[in-house]
Amino acid sequence: MTVVEPVVEHREELRDAVRRCLERARGPRPYLIGEPGTEEPFDAGLWRRLAAEVGVTGLIVPEELGGAGGRVADLAVVAEELGRALSPVPFFSTVALATSALLVHRDDPLARELLTRIAGDGTTATLAVGEWPRPGLEGAPVVSAEPDAGGWRLSGRCGFVVDAATAEIVLVPAVTAEGPGLFAVEADASGLRRHPSRTLDLTRPMGSLAFDRVPARLVGTVAGAGQRLRAAVDIALALLAAEQVGGARYCLEQAVDYAKQRVQFNRPIGSFQAVKHTLVNVLLKVEMAQSAAEIAISAADAYLGRPGDDTRHELAQAASLAKATCSDAYTYTAEETLHVHGGIGFTWEHDAHLYYRRAKATELYLGTPDQYRDRLATTAGL
Repeated sequence: MTVVEPVVEHREELRDAVRRCLERARGPRPYLIGEPGTEEPFDAGLWRRLAAEVGVTGLIVPEELGGAGGRVADLAVVAEELGRALSPVPFFSTVALATSALLVHRDDPLARELLTRIAGDGTTATLAVGEWPRPGLEGAPVVSAEPDAGGWRLSGRCGFVVDAATAEIVLVPAVTAEGPGLFAVEADASGLRRHPSRTLDLTRPMGSLAFDRVPARLVGTVAGAGQRLRAAVDIALALLAAEQVGGARYCLEQAVDYAKQRVQFNRPIGSFQAVKHTLVNVLLKVEMAQSAAEIAISAADAYLGRPGDDTRHELAQAASLAKATCSDAYTYTAEETLHVHGGIGFTWEHDAHLYYRRAKATELYLGTPDQYRDRLATTAGL
């Protein structure tokens, strides 16, 4: 049974450090995808500060590889703060997705090499799992791999890849004659084509990748790769849940502040019983999401500390619960925040729609809440 850790003092110091970095940044507006005036795909200056000053890229990388040797619970603090600010940096792709996929293969020399690069200089990376694995598709990668002169060649296509256009390292699940495996592809590899996409969420770049006999290196072994990759995605889902909690809590705070300031019929709208009920319901949703995310984070730490069938099974249950609970809570909170703000909340200039877009996008990413409720029931033997 997963036991949720108490708040640790150094994590609050980490939260303060991340928040100070974010307060000095310009926010997501200059980096909205496909909008006039967008300067860069992400805030490179903020990413460098987070990597160099705070050390977020090496937070859970082992010390012998240049990291801090921390826990997933430390990363969850960072994810929550970045979700709260909709920060335009490749944290989720590099740290939540790619680093998790490499950590479950951390005894492999290539995985250790790539972890060292990510922890050392903030090299960006991503894991091409936009279409796999998700409930019901655990064994069906859409890219194939075949051996070639001591290496491997990848062919196929993968969509809905976070930071597909900018990642310096792409980790690709691909099917071989012996089963699925994980492969590393460099950004400048011949035959690799990237196609940016405009999706609902304007603050998180996504795209598709096309592989035409692209040279790649196998991470770890093919044997057991599918189970390790599923566990890596569950770790990423736990961190996504923390991000969703951060965004939902910020929406709640904004709704409460506005309800205190907005006056109708000579009274703040927060004094109306209907508004009070709405905000209490939102608070309950956020607190439930916080609990579910903490359980998933603890399960992720347990699995990385002691990989095995029992901890992997517990992680699958906790990540499924967190994905369903936190997705529902974030979408509900973002929608009610729009309603509390009224007309101004529906304007382009207000940030409420950006949070609603992120909430809906994360609700659907890697599977819907209903799919994860089904998966939770299956793993629980119901």
